[in-house]
Amino acid sequence: MNTLQLPASFNGPVPDPTATQQVSPLHAFSIMRRHRLAIALVTLGISVPAGIGIFSLRPYYNASSILIVGTHQAPFRDLQATVSSPEVDTVAVNSEVSILRSPAIARAVAKKLDLVNDPDFREALDHVPVSKRLVDAVSRMFVTPPVEPPMTADERLQAVSLLLDQWVTILNDGRSYIITITASTVNAATSARIANAYADVYLDFKRHMKISATWQANALLDEQIAPLRERLRKAEQAVQAFREKNGLIAAELERAPGANGSSNSADSGGTTVTDQQLIQMNRELITARGDLESRRARYTEVRNAIRNGSLDSIPDAVSSPLIQQLQAQEAQISSRAASLSQTVMDGNPDLQSVRAAAAQVRARIGAEVQRVANSAAKELSSAEARVAALSAEVDRLQGQVTAENEADVTMRQLQSEATAARTVYQDYLGRFAQTSTQAELQVAEADLISRAETPLGPYGPPRKQYMAIAILFALMMGAGSALVIERMRKGVRSTAELDAIPGLFALGLVTAFAGPLARQYASRERSAYLETVESIRSVLSFGHSRFRAKVVLVTSAEQAEGKTTFALSLAANTGRCGQRALVIDCDMRNPSAMRVMGAVSIMRNTHAPVSPLLAGLERDVLPGVDILTPEGMMHRGGGAMLLPEELGQILAQVGSQYDMILLDTPPALAFPDAAVLSRQTDGVVMVVKWGQTSAATLVQAMRTLHTYDARTLGAVLTQAPPHSLGEAEKHPFRIYSHYGLLPPT
Repeated sequence: MNTLQLPASFNGPVPDPTATQQVSPLHAFSIMRRHRLAIALVTLGISVPAGIGIFSLRPYYNASSILIVGTHQAPFRDLQATVSSPEVDTVAVNSEVSILRSPAIARAVAKKLDLVNDPDFREALDHVPVSKRLVDAVSRMFVTPPVEPPMTADERLQAVSLLLDQWVTILNDGRSYIITITASTVNAATSARIANAYADVYLDFKRHMKISATWQANALLDEQIAPLRERLRKAEQAVQAFREKNGLIAAELERAPGANGSSNSADSGGTTVTDQQLIQMNRELITARGDLESRRARYTEVRNAIRNGSLDSIPDAVSSPLIQQLQAQEAQISSRAASLSQTVMDGNPDLQSVRAAAAQVRARIGAEVQRVANSAAKELSSAEARVAALSAEVDRLQGQVTAENEADVTMRQLQSEATAARTVYQDYLGRFAQTSTQAELQVAEADLISRAETPLGPYGPPRKQYMAIAILFALMMGAGSALVIERMRKGVRSTAELDAIPGLFALGLVTAFAGPLARQYASRERSAYLETVESIRSVLSFGHSRFRAKVVLVTSAEQAEGKTTFALSLAANTGRCGQRALVIDCDMRNPSAMRVMGAVSIMRNTHAPVSPLLAGLERDVLPGVDILTPEGMMHRGGGAMLLPEELGQILAQVGSQYDMILLDTPPALAFPDAAVLSRQTDGVVMVVKWGQTSAATLVQAMRTLHTYDARTLGAVLTQAPPHSLGEAEKHPFRIYSHYGLLPPT
């Protein structure tokens, strides 16, 4: 604006005005500030209704119950299994979550709590949305809608279950076995009841499902037990009948456990009566044979002892008290006989008597020994007879056992079939008993960790957060509306935009002012308008040689852009500096220079003009400013433009009298006057109205000027509001405000 910067290479390639430009954030804030009223209105228009709606929301209460899934029922005898951690994967947990979200669970909860008759649910069911009311109201204008029948009990139950699906949240974080059931209603107690009911219904559902599976297994087992029982009965009957038919009566024997520790008769083998008898007879035969050998040895020993006269080798004789007594008597008598034989002769009667007594004792001993020998002979004979009898009995029993063994093969086969049938039957009975017991002890594979409690206060809605979001959204919409408004205004609003037009350079901008132009220059006080015009005049008078000019053609792309006012202002600023300036109104079709001055008292020239070309020259319209309206050319008719030759003659006559000559021409897009007359000037200044003239329009106007090889000095933004400018253009006006050249904002 006041500070002009030439491009590094002005004659280089011109920038493309349609190219995408990077907008500074400061420029965006400047746009927001310019449209702060629109932003405020949009923000209030959105946030106030949103606030009313937010603060009219009914509070709701959250209550949560917590489940852990995957716990399993272990046998009570297995403590480690009872307290073991759950074994369940993510898919299983998600399946349980889906079960909790199923309509069946919702219907069961609705039935359990009788939510159909709950006031809150009745109110929700009977509530008609505003959109439906509007649709119904509009439809009644054209057709008569049919009367809707009231909902049935089942339909109301289904509707309540759908509401539960909306009001109840089932969540699992995906990293644990915890499922959280959260109920959100407008009643604190109802929220707690619903959350707990969901947990209870779920646990009951899982338990009943396991009980149902157990009873189903029981039914299948029961169906199999009856045929197995009948099969076992027939097998045992066949064994018993065959045993009775063949005389194979089983004996109950107590046996010691075998090597495998089993005492089962099936494992150790059953014995028949004949088997038992044969075993007993074998045992007795062995005993009898042993006894026979013992008696035979005794008898032989006794015979040998008798034959040898050695009674001491006969145990029975030695142990016999009578023989011992007789032997003692014999010893006494023999001792006496020996004593007598030493004192008397053999014929002594006493000796003879003692010897006779000794012979008698020996005879008795011999008789007694013979009796022992006879007894041993009898015992030997008896033992031999017993052995013979037992041998005959064993032979008989062996023959009978052989016959029974042939039948036992068939019986064992029958017993094996019976044993197999008994094993299967007992296994099924055991399973049936086990499942029957488990059916009574089944629990769900889930535990309720925490029951929902009645919340002490409302959980929501979070009005502050909602209000903050609403205000933020309203501000964003307000900012968006400001950007939209800015985008819809296609006019150029900054000197940077002017620089982007091919062949243009922004000389500066001038502010808008109120009242007639003459008032700005009648006052002795300076204003921001005068300063902005002065900065542009300084560029044209003292600036770079590229912009320095004396004869300046002022034009615009369209009408009503302030070119006449700017030309007069530029001339007036020249006059305020003690110099002379001439404004030539070259718009033969609609001269407006004098009309812009309004009711200013004009000192008419009373002298005859030097040339008819100068007819219509008004002097000192403003201090140091003359205005020339070529009246002679205006009467030619047809709205012809001022010819370049005529303008050349005028400039030749008055050029030495003025320090600056300004040509006010028609709009460049409508008429070729500016392009044609530009050859007689030092350059063209394009006047652009702030916020109205578009870049595309300026491109078209510059194309027209380039067609006639017009030399363009630059462009000026006119009628710019100081408080709506960007940061780059607004900075000098802050300085003007500091100097009192602008009213305070």
